[in-house]
Amino acid sequence: MTWFTKWALRNKAALAFAVIASMIFGIFSYTTIPMELMPSADQPYVTISTVGNGMDAVSMDEQVTQPIEKALNGVRGKQSVVAQTGNNFSQLTVTFESKIDVKEAKQQIEERVSMVHLPNGVMKPYVINLNTSEIPIVELGLTFDKEIGNNELNIVENEIMPMFKDLKGVGNVITNGGRNQQVMIKVDPAKLAAANFPLEKLYTLLQGKTASVAVGEQTMNNEATSIIVTGKLETLDELKNIQLNSKTKLQDVAGITLQEDTESIIHLNGMSFIDVVIQKDSTSNAVTLGKQVEVAVKKINKDYKGTLQATIVMNLGDTVLDSINSMTREVLTGALFATLIIWLFLRSFRMTLITIISIPLSLCMTMILLSFFGVTLNILTLGGIAVSVGRLVDDSIVVVENIYRRKQNNELTPAFLIESVKEVGSAITSSTLTTVAVFLPMLIVSGGLRDLVAPFAITITCSLLSSLLVSLTVVPALSARMMKKVKMKEHKAKSFYPSLLKWSLNHKWLPITIAILVVVGSVGLFLTMPKGSVDQQDSAYIAIGLRYDNGTPFSEIKDGVAKMEGILSEKDGVKTHITVAGVNEDAAQYGNLQEANVVRFMIFTKEGTDSAKFVKDIRKTKDQFPNAELTAETAGLLGSNTTTVSIDVIGKNDDDIKKAADMVKKDISSINGVEKVESNDQNTKPTISIQVDSKLSNAQEVAQSIYAMIKPAVIGNIKIDGRTTAVQLGALKEIQTVDDLKNLQLMTPDGPVSISSIAKVEESNELGTIFTKDGHHYLQVTAQVNPDKMVDVTGKIQQQLLTWSKDETFAKGTSAELTGSSMQSSDQLGELAKLSMLSIGIVFMILLVTLKSFRASIAILITLPLAAIGSLLGLVITNSSINISSGIGMLMLVGIVVTNAIVLVDRIRHNEETMTIREAIMEAGIVRLRPILMTALATVFAMVPLLVTHESAMSLNLVSKGLAVVVIFGLIISTLLTLIIIPTFYELFHFRKAKKQRLQANQITGTLVQ
Repeated sequence: MTWFTKWALRNKAALAFAVIASMIFGIFSYTTIPMELMPSADQPYVTISTVGNGMDAVSMDEQVTQPIEKALNGVRGKQSVVAQTGNNFSQLTVTFESKIDVKEAKQQIEERVSMVHLPNGVMKPYVINLNTSEIPIVELGLTFDKEIGNNELNIVENEIMPMFKDLKGVGNVITNGGRNQQVMIKVDPAKLAAANFPLEKLYTLLQGKTASVAVGEQTMNNEATSIIVTGKLETLDELKNIQLNSKTKLQDVAGITLQEDTESIIHLNGMSFIDVVIQKDSTSNAVTLGKQVEVAVKKINKDYKGTLQATIVMNLGDTVLDSINSMTREVLTGALFATLIIWLFLRSFRMTLITIISIPLSLCMTMILLSFFGVTLNILTLGGIAVSVGRLVDDSIVVVENIYRRKQNNELTPAFLIESVKEVGSAITSSTLTTVAVFLPMLIVSGGLRDLVAPFAITITCSLLSSLLVSLTVVPALSARMMKKVKMKEHKAKSFYPSLLKWSLNHKWLPITIAILVVVGSVGLFLTMPKGSVDQQDSAYIAIGLRYDNGTPFSEIKDGVAKMEGILSEKDGVKTHITVAGVNEDAAQYGNLQEANVVRFMIFTKEGTDSAKFVKDIRKTKDQFPNAELTAETAGLLGSNTTTVSIDVIGKNDDDIKKAADMVKKDISSINGVEKVESNDQNTKPTISIQVDSKLSNAQEVAQSIYAMIKPAVIGNIKIDGRTTAVQLGALKEIQTVDDLKNLQLMTPDGPVSISSIAKVEESNELGTIFTKDGHHYLQVTAQVNPDKMVDVTGKIQQQLLTWSKDETFAKGTSAELTGSSMQSSDQLGELAKLSMLSIGIVFMILLVTLKSFRASIAILITLPLAAIGSLLGLVITNSSINISSGIGMLMLVGIVVTNAIVLVDRIRHNEETMTIREAIMEAGIVRLRPILMTALATVFAMVPLLVTHESAMSLNLVSKGLAVVVIFGLIISTLLTLIIIPTFYELFHFRKAKKQRLQANQITGTLVQ
C-alpha cells in the first residue's frame, strides 16, 4: 500500500488539488443528493382492493373475492393470500417470498385480475404495492366555506391540482374525499299511477334520454360513415322538465334533488374536506419539495380566501430535515468528542489537526461516492456515517502515532515517511478491509431488510475506504510539513501495563480461565436475555378507532363521529384531526379499505403534548360510546406503536375454527410478555333470506324487482356544472321491518302479489365480515406483546403450536400457524445471525491472507467473544433487548474489535524478526498501547451522541440506542481484555517456540554468569 504514499509525497501539488476538489465536490454532493426519510424498499406484499356498492359480504365473497383468489393461482413466489370481505368491499393481500421481485409480481397480478369478470356495480380493482419512496411527502386538506359540490370539485381539479402537479419533483398527486354529487329522483307511486305512466316505461324513458347508440355504418358521399344517436341532459332543470305525456312532467310525479354521499365520512377538524396527498419522484429532494408545497399552500390561501382553505396536515419534508439535522449534529458531536480524545493523548494541536483531517475529507469523499452510487441521504445513510465517524480516524491515528514515535532525531524525509507508513500499512489495510468485509455481505440479505441495510452498508464501506486512502496519502504529506516543528514530549514510562502483561504471560491460567468464563457467560447471557423488536416509542400522531357492531345504522355511526370530534375539539393539545368512516372508494387506491362499521381518527398534536397522557384521557371516554369498541394508541410512520404476534387459525368448518381460536386466545394470554389478546372474530350481521318457490316464480326476476323497489338504481348520467353526475331512481318503498318486506307487492303476469305468497322469508345472523386465507376460512388471534420479549413470546407460542399439533387438540382439518411481525422479527434476527457467521468467515480469510499465519489469525478472532460479553452486559445494564438495532451493532463489532488485535499482533509478528516471542509481545504491547486506546476511545466517544439521541417516531430506529450500547460496551470490554488475553493466547499458540527461546536465554545467562 506504500504506492499511494509514494505518489502523494512525489505529487504534493496534485494531492493538494485532489483534497480541495474532494472538499468542494463533497459539499456540493451533500447539497444535491436527494433527501428522504428512508431508502426505497418494496413491501413484500401486494393488496387488491375492490368496492361493490350495495353488495353484502356473502355476495362480495362469492362474486368478487373467490374469483380473484382463483385467478391468483399459479402466481410465482406467492406465499399466501389473505382476504377480508365485508359489505361493499373486498381486500386481498398477497404475500411473497423474499427473493421475488415484487414489481414483476404486481404486474403479473394486474394481468390476471384484469381478466376476472366482476358483477355490474363493482369498481375496477386497485392493485397496490407500497414502497417506502411512495410515502407521502405532504398531506394537506382543502376545506370550503360551504358543502363540497360540483363547483368546488371543479375548482380543485381544474385550478388547485395543476398547481401541485406542476411543482418540480412531484411524482404523483392523489385526492381523496369530495365525491361527486348524485341526482336522486324520488318517485311518488300514487302520482305516477294518477298520471297513468308505468314505472317500467319511466325507467326506459330516463335511460334513453342519456343514451349513446351506434346505428352502424352507411355509405354516404362515397365514404363509409358512422351514424351515432346520442341524448344529453345538461342541467337539472332539463331533467325536471322531461315530458312523460302531454300533461305530465317528471317533476310532477317525483322529487328531484342533488345529494351528497351518505355512506362514508371524511372530515378535517369536523368539516368535510378533500384530502390531497403529494408524492415525490425518485430523484427529487423531499425537503425542497416540502418547502415548495408550503409556498403553494400560502398562495392558494391568499388567492382563494373566502372560498377554500388549504391546511397542511403532515409535511414529511420537515421531518426529513429535522432527522437529517439531528443526525448531522450527532456526527459533528461525535467528531468533536473523537478530536478531544486524540488531543488529550497527543497533546499537540498540529498532530491532532493532522489526524482529524481524515474526518471531513473522508466524509466529503463518501458524499461523492454516495452520489455516484445513487444512494440517497436518509436516516440510515446518515446513521452509517454517525456510527463510523469514530472509526474514520483510526487509520490516521495509527499512522500519525507511528511517525511521531519513530521521529526522535530523524528527519522527516520522504524515505522515512514511507518506511513509517510501511511499518503499519499492512495492519491498517487489513483492519479496514475486515471492517468493510463485515458490512458488504449486508448487500446479500434477503427481502425488505436488504433494501434498508444496503445503503447503510454502502455508506460505511465508502467512508472507511476513504479514511484508509486519506491515512496513506494526505496524513503522511501533512506530517512532512506540519510535524517538523513538533517537539517530542517526554512520556512517563508506563509501569502498570507492562507489569500486568508480564505477570499474565507468566500465569497464563488466569487469562485463559477468564476467556473461558467470558465465552460461557456470553452464551448463557445470550440465551437468557429477552429478544425483541425495535420499539418505536415516540409518537408521530395518535390513532383512535371506533368499531360498531355489524349492521349498525350509519346514522348512529355519524352520531359517534360527531361526539368524538366534539371531544377532540375541546382538547388543548390537538393541532388537527382527520376522521374516516365507512367504505370509501377513494381509499382503495391506497390499499386502505376498512369495514363500514369502523371509524378511524388520526390526531396530530401540538409540539410538547404528552402523547401517552393524551391516549389515556381518550380511553377514559369509552363509556360515552356504549355501542362501540374504542381503541387509542400512539402511532408512528408504519402505524400503531404496538408490537404484536399473530396466529392464524385455519379450517373447513366455521364452528371448529371459532372453538380453536377461543382456545388459542385463552392459552397464549397466560404467556409472560403478552399484554393483550384479541381476534378478528367479528360479530354477525342480521340477514333476511328470501327462498322463492320455483313453481310460483323466478328467483332472478324476484330479486331484480325487489332491488328496483327498495334500492336506488343508477339509470344514467347528466352534466351539471360541467361535471358528469350520476342519476339515481330512488326506492319506491321504504322497508323498515320484516313484515314490510313480506307484504311488498311485486308485479307478475297474473297481477300484483305479496312476497310472502311466493317465497319463504326468514331472519338469520350471517357473518358481517368474511376472512379467508389461501381459499379457506380463518380467524386471526393477535397478541399485543412487550417489545423487549417479542422473540421470547414467539418461541413459546411456536412450542405451544407444536404441542397442539402433536396432541391433535383442534378438530380434524383445523390448524394454527404463526404469522405477521413476530415471524418477521425472528427471521430478521436469523438473517443477521447468518450474516454474522459469513462475516466472521470473510474476516478470518482476510487475516489468513494478510498475516499468513493460522495461529495468529485465531488469536485475533478471540476478541469476538470478548466483545460479545461486553455488548450483552451493556444491554443488561441499559435494560435493552436483543433486536435488529443491537443485532446490527453486534455485526459492526465484528469488524471494529479485530482492528485493535490486528494492530497488536501485526507489531508482534514484525518484532519476531529480531526478538524472541516474549520480547516481541512486551515491546508490541508497550508501543501499541497508546494507539489502541486512542482508536478505541475515539470510536466510543464518537458513539455517545447516538446513545442519548432522541429516537424519531418517523424512522425505523435501526440506527439507535441499541446499536450504540452494543458498540460502546463491547468495544470497551474487548479493548481492555484484548491487551491482556490476546498476547497470552498468542504466546500459548507458539508455546514450543517460546519455551525453546526462554531455555536458550537462560543458558546464555548462565554462561555469562559463569
